[in-house]
Amino acid sequence: MTLNRRLLLGVAPLLLIFLAVGIYAIFLFSKLGGAIDIILRENYRSVVASQNMKEASERMDSGLLFMLGGEEERGKQLFRQNTPIFEQNSDIEAKNITLPGEGDLENKVRQLYAKYLDAASKFIALPPSGPGRRTLYFDQLLPTFTAIKETANHILEINEQNMVEANNEARRQSHEASRYMIGTLFTGFVVATGVTYLLARSIVQPVQTLTESARQLGEGNLDQHVTVQSQDEVGKLAEAFNKMAAKLRAYRQSTTEQILQAQQTTESALRAFPDPILVFSPEKEIQLQNVAAERFFKQVGGNIDSVGTLSSYIDQSLKGSADFQPTSFDKAILVNLDGSEKFYLPRVLAMRNEMGNPVGVVVVLQDVTRFRVADDVKTDLIATVSHELKTPLTSIQLAIYLLLDEKVGALTPKQTGLLIAARNNSDRLFEMIEELLDMARFEGGAALIEKKPVSCQQLIDEVASREKELVTSRGLELKVEASPNLPRVEVSRSRINQVFENFISNAVKYSPSGSVITLMARREDAKNIRFAVKDEGIGVSKELRRRIFDKFFRASESGDEGAGLGLSIAREIVLAHGGNIGIESEKGKGSEFFFTLPALV
Repeated sequence: MTLNRRLLLGVAPLLLIFLAVGIYAIFLFSKLGGAIDIILRENYRSVVASQNMKEASERMDSGLLFMLGGEEERGKQLFRQNTPIFEQNSDIEAKNITLPGEGDLENKVRQLYAKYLDAASKFIALPPSGPGRRTLYFDQLLPTFTAIKETANHILEINEQNMVEANNEARRQSHEASRYMIGTLFTGFVVATGVTYLLARSIVQPVQTLTESARQLGEGNLDQHVTVQSQDEVGKLAEAFNKMAAKLRAYRQSTTEQILQAQQTTESALRAFPDPILVFSPEKEIQLQNVAAERFFKQVGGNIDSVGTLSSYIDQSLKGSADFQPTSFDKAILVNLDGSEKFYLPRVLAMRNEMGNPVGVVVVLQDVTRFRVADDVKTDLIATVSHELKTPLTSIQLAIYLLLDEKVGALTPKQTGLLIAARNNSDRLFEMIEELLDMARFEGGAALIEKKPVSCQQLIDEVASREKELVTSRGLELKVEASPNLPRVEVSRSRINQVFENFISNAVKYSPSGSVITLMARREDAKNIRFAVKDEGIGVSKELRRRIFDKFFRASESGDEGAGLGLSIAREIVLAHGGNIGIESEKGKGSEFFFTLPALV
């Protein structure tokens, strides 16, 4: 027997009980409705007709009293108006005889009414001022009127009494039906309880067994087998479950070796890396590390917080920040290992789920000690060579300037041209040496940065005033956009001016004539102020934007004859102020060079 048929057979008795209750309810409502209809259609009509006859007779009697009191015309009018009303309701009552004795009472009303009309005609015919009217009224009309009123009231009372009895009968039938329906519903409840119990034993119990087996299967216990107790849908489900569990067991057995091999390969690959590699959970606990990492942390004390700023980089990645992948050695962490100094460049990469949320962090500590030493040697060499070149270059410049001033004799035009070219080249060489020395100072930590508080508006206005002549001389327009009420910043004006000068000189160099260069200042967030120089020039491609702040980098299409250190020095100045520097650009649509500085509270 299928599950559908079992459910149908279990529910069928309930359906039959509810069907019987529904049919009986329809019959009862029809019967009660018929009784109520009889009450409203027959008895109520007689009650209304009797009441109207009483009221009409009272107004007719009032008309006679008006005539007796001297209001002849008013009394006649009132009498004549109510005569047809009485007769009309008397006819209605005569056609609606439904109770025993009601017909006799109606005939009595008609006889009394005829007698009343005859006496009223005589009353009206008598002289208004004579004593006959008064005698006729009190001897005949008033007793007849009283009898008519009492008889009509009797008809009203027997109909009202019948309405009360019919209402009581309807109530009795309603109570009887309620008792019957309560009994039927109780029987249905008992049957439903029994059916539910049987269904629970035959359906719910196997389903519960399947549910528990599925839970065990989900927890990794694949040795599950459900006993098939029937051939219905639940039984077929149990068979399908057993087949699935068997296939999972076979799959686990076949893939266990592959998983072990992959795990061993991963562990071997990690062991082969000479640099420390670690995997952290979202709770910042180490889940996996190679031998180099174990050895590294054993020597530094076994605590991630003891390794410079590495802990903060991990925290930022776990909070959803961009991966930390530095491109220069200035982010290298100095660690003392076995009595010697080592430099490690950390790379922090977040592992994310399908929703993009961090589920862990991979940390690679690259040993860059040799590269850092080589970089320091290069920096020292550049600084030494630049310093040694500066002294003879100064002598050469002095000699060229003296010759151009013709202090030692007159010059021919050709000699003057050659000396001017030599002077320009020596000046450019001097600027390059100054930039090399500047970079060496920043990298060696010897750059002098004396910071003082200044308002953002004042800083922007000074830059605009100083650079306006350069911008306008090239046929360009300089605009200033500064948000109001910006807080002050603490800067070395000469160094920050150097950054602005570099940004504006680049904007002037690559902007078409007639375009606008915009100098901007606004809040970046609650703690930082953003300064920017925006142009409408040729823009910078995505490939060049990644390297534009590197040392000695020059765009091949720029035609720049400098050393490629201007933007690199600008970056070092901003970083020394605790800020960040960047570029937003699109090829052919202009560029926006910007930097941020911490706002003073």
